[in-house]
Amino acid sequence: MTPRRVAAALAAVLVASLWGCASDGVQVTTSFDPLATFPRQATFAWNNAANKLPQDERMRELDLDALIQQAANDAFAARGYRKVASGPSDYRLSYEVGENVWRGAEGVTSFVSISLVLTSAKSDRRVWVGFARAEVRPSVTREERARRLREAFDEMLKAFPPSSPG
Repeated sequence: MTPRRVAAALAAVLVASLWGCASDGVQVTTSFDPLATFPRQATFAWNNAANKLPQDERMRELDLDALIQQAANDAFAARGYRKVASGPSDYRLSYEVGENVWRGAEGVTSFVSISLVLTSAKSDRRVWVGFARAEVRPSVTREERARRLREAFDEMLKAFPPSSPG
C-alpha cells in the first residue's frame, strides 16, 4: 500500500472515530507521517483551493474561513511555523469543515468537525493531520467561536511539531 493510501485510510478511521463519540467539549486528535522530518521552524502557505466549507448558507454566515485561518496561523506560529503570503514555503495548509445533524426525540443536535491538513510542498505528501469535533452552538458570538477555535487548535497542536524519527 502506498504512503498516500495509508495516510488516507488512517484519516478515514480517525474521522469515523470522531463522529462516533458525543461530548459537550471539543474533541481533538492528530496523526502524522512517522517518516516525515519536522523542523523546529518552517513556513507554510494556505492552499485555499483545497479549503472546504459546507454548502449550507448558515455555516457560511459564521465567517468560519477567516476565523479558522487566523486561529491556525496563531497556533502554528506559536510553534515556530510561520505563514507566508506569497513565494515558496515548506508546507501547504488546508482545512475541511463538515457538519452532521442528528434528529431525535429530544430535538436536533449538530456537530461540526474541522480537519487541518499540512502537506509537504516538496513531496506533495500529507505529513500531518489534525481533527477537532464539537457541538454546534448557533447562539455563540463570533468572539466565542474564535476563542473555541484557538483553544481547539492549541490542543490539537500541543505536541507539534512531532518528534522526528531517530
